[in-house]
Amino acid sequence: MMGYGQNQDTGHMNATIHKTFSIEKNGTEIPYNLKVMEHRNYPMVLNEKEKSHVNQNRKAKPAVVTKLIAVDKDNDQNYDHYMVLKYRRSVTDSFKVVPTKEGFAVRVDDKTMQYFITKGIYFIDNSDKDFFSVEEFREI
Repeated sequence: MMGYGQNQDTGHMNATIHKTFSIEKNGTEIPYNLKVMEHRNYPMVLNEKEKSHVNQNRKAKPAVVTKLIAVDKDNDQNYDHYMVLKYRRSVTDSFKVVPTKEGFAVRVDDKTMQYFITKGIYFIDNSDKDFFSVEEFREI
């Protein structure tokens, strides 16, 4: 007799996107570059009610999404600012990086984090602060 067990392996996904936007400074369009590297960890949990069963059903949990956002504001070979953005992904969420008048915004559904390129700072509205977790640093 041979038996098989299910373990609680998780799934992973990695992706990278590049964006070039520009801001106006003294009547001149100044381009800047973004690189967004994404890592998703899909946790898997077995159904507690079926713990003693041979065949168990898996329960899906929201993915933990980590995005490393690298900002190059002076168009050279080096990135000037890095942020690690984390949030729990829903099944149908939409992630977008869009230009704004003063930099860019990261939008996940109706939640927004804004980045001000000339000041090198980010802003999260109070209603969204529990959704996003941000760590920032200047060098990797």
